[in-house]
Amino acid sequence: MKATKLFGLCAAATLIAGMSIPSQAAEVTLRFANVTNQPSIDAAESALVKVAAEKSNGRLEIKHYPKNVLGDDRTVTESMMMGDIAMVQTQPSVLASMIPDLYVWDAPFLFDKIEDAWKCMDGPLGHAINDQVEKKGIKFLAAVENGYRHYTNNKVPVRVPADVKGQKLRVMETDLQIAMWKNWGANPTPMAFTEVISALQQGTIDAQENPLSIIDSNKLYEVQHYISLTGHLFSPHNLYINKKIYDSFDPEIKKAFDEAVAAYQTAQRARATELNALSVDKFKKAGCEVIELTPEERAQWREQAVKGGIYDMVRQKMEHPEYLDKILKHEY
Repeated sequence: MKATKLFGLCAAATLIAGMSIPSQAAEVTLRFANVTNQPSIDAAESALVKVAAEKSNGRLEIKHYPKNVLGDDRTVTESMMMGDIAMVQTQPSVLASMIPDLYVWDAPFLFDKIEDAWKCMDGPLGHAINDQVEKKGIKFLAAVENGYRHYTNNKVPVRVPADVKGQKLRVMETDLQIAMWKNWGANPTPMAFTEVISALQQGTIDAQENPLSIIDSNKLYEVQHYISLTGHLFSPHNLYINKKIYDSFDPEIKKAFDEAVAAYQTAQRARATELNALSVDKFKKAGCEVIELTPEERAQWREQAVKGGIYDMVRQKMEHPEYLDKILKHEY
């Protein structure tokens, strides 16, 4: 069944598999489909699962399924909407076809600092955007860090758009990503992530771009010498739950669940900061050249994106393009 049809079944979804009352140890058990992001895996075990059990006096159990074992982002999101899985963590772009304002998180250079990102995400503007998923039977719980995306290659230390001219760059298969990198002068090549390392080794592509945690955990630094901290895209992950399941909680369970989510968000962001610093240190020790951009160099990327119509392309996809303008003006 096609994804669009699966999404359309949400209204008739049942809650039986996503939330159950099956075990002797807990009255309510939730299945949580998590991603390969290491800070998220660590925080799920140290905070989410633990706090949920403690604060509910054992009444609430969250079963954690990390590393996409229940399916890729789209598959588990569809399952969550149908009630087969209670909770998921995923990229907001998975839902952007139904909630067009979520395309805003695919725009480049939205936030100069991570503190700005969280100020926006946790504030009224971030919620005005992310809470729209309720129209599709989903409750937005928290925004956590997938990390800024950075550029790696073996040819030159990349600092400004002119440095990537002509480089064959692996990108995700989205029109925004392709247009963005063409505008900056690269030769974007859509490719499955599982093929990236071999493609880099064989010279099929020259470069790739990903958060530090992905560069680290997949050992991309072993096949790339220059790691440029371009931070061209802030890539959040959102934590969601099936809204019918959430609304069915009694007050004690709901309070315990909310406290567990808050603990998870805090732990995940802190762990991401810690691991990002460790990754940079690891890259340097491995002999890589880590390039930090100046504010003036970063400005060149954003200015070229403006001139190339990339922000206009995002606006055209959104229902409320003024949200993008507010973010770019730091009006959170």
